[in-house]
Amino acid sequence: MSAQGLIEHARKFAKKAYELDKAKQYNEAIPLYLDAAEALMKAIKFERNPQVGKTLKKKAEMYIERAKDLKEIIEKKAEKGTETGSNEESDKLEGAISDIIVTEKPSVTLDDIAGLEEAKQNLREAIVLPLVRPDLFSGARRPWKGILLFGPPGCGKTLLAKATAAEVEATFFNVSAAAVISKWLGESEKLVHTLFKIAREKQPSIIFIDEVDALTGSRGGEHDAMRRVKTELLTSMDGLSSSAKDRLVVIGATNLPESIDGAFRRRFERRIYIKLPDFEARKAIFQLNVKGVDLASDVDFESLAEITEGYSGADIAMVCRDAIMTPIRELDLSGNIHDPNIKARPVTQKDFLESIQSVNPSVSADEIKKYEKWNEEFGSA
Repeated sequence: MSAQGLIEHARKFAKKAYELDKAKQYNEAIPLYLDAAEALMKAIKFERNPQVGKTLKKKAEMYIERAKDLKEIIEKKAEKGTETGSNEESDKLEGAISDIIVTEKPSVTLDDIAGLEEAKQNLREAIVLPLVRPDLFSGARRPWKGILLFGPPGCGKTLLAKATAAEVEATFFNVSAAAVISKWLGESEKLVHTLFKIAREKQPSIIFIDEVDALTGSRGGEHDAMRRVKTELLTSMDGLSSSAKDRLVVIGATNLPESIDGAFRRRFERRIYIKLPDFEARKAIFQLNVKGVDLASDVDFESLAEITEGYSGADIAMVCRDAIMTPIRELDLSGNIHDPNIKARPVTQKDFLESIQSVNPSVSADEIKKYEKWNEEFGSA
């Protein structure tokens, strides 16, 4: 169904819910409010305009908040002995929570990732082998259930997690910390519980939590709701460690490893440093990011790899995007962009060099020292 079709469905659900709400038929109104919210959240996935997406999300949150208010009204009446009706609204709340967990089957493999050989081998030993041959990992040779990928931004932490899931054909749960700590229903700890429950049902599973430091920061002084989320996550991760049969692994990724609380750090038994790409990796990243583009004979990937030392994979990808757009930009400025008979010239070494001049490394030398120090103290390598 299209985004517009989903929005129309949401409008119908919301209108009916409002009518029932006004008539104080709260049991009937709650599931309709949640149906409206669910339709809007699905529509957001198809909506290309970010501003429209924000508006739809705001409306969805409003409907869910009203459903929560009505649920509280019903519960207060129940305390006084009033009939509460069916549990349909509770089921809808579970559905609304699980809907923001993105489940996917990754198509990328470890072989598709340039460089990071040490990190790939670590992940293979920590995740792939135990999931492929669980019979070999028993007793004292138990598999790791918590993996932390840390290092500079733009170095492939998310891609590594997806590729690892693909190697073992595991269900990949891509969870953003922002979604978990959102204000949805004010029950973020319930989201964490639901996440692990669904992951067990679909195992072998890999739960990937990006920006995990937002969920696992130092405890003490935080809001009560945030404290409950952290407690639930700790409990869930402890449950994995104590279960030998579950084929379920949690991978956290962070650019701020020093922010992670000690209790969570211990749950991430393997802590793998994802470094900036080396020479061979930089060369491969250049080649991957210009596939299908006409290149001039003077393009020298070895030279480009040498002068981009200190660049992250994302930085190099940005250099390539800028360089391969240069011939198109020239065609546009010349006024010939609308003439299909005039082709864009090949991308030259000069284009890449000029792009490198305009795209600076996103990671400083001081930041690298910080990561290396943390790796020496807490890393698994």
